[in-house]
Amino acid sequence: MGAIIEESLELRGIQPMDSAREIVARARSSAELSAEEAMAAAVRETRLHREGR
Repeated sequence: MGAIIEESLELRGIQPMDSAREIVARARSSAELSAEEAMAAAVRETRLHREGR
């Protein structure tokens, strides 16, 4: 089931979780953020996006 979902996401141009984790790890490394700082930034940006800002 997981493989079917992942394949469907890839067909729609959505990166699979492994790729997403890799992208996040690279971004966090280059930004030199701690895990807590990265999480706070992600939560903040998600909230702003959901509020339409």
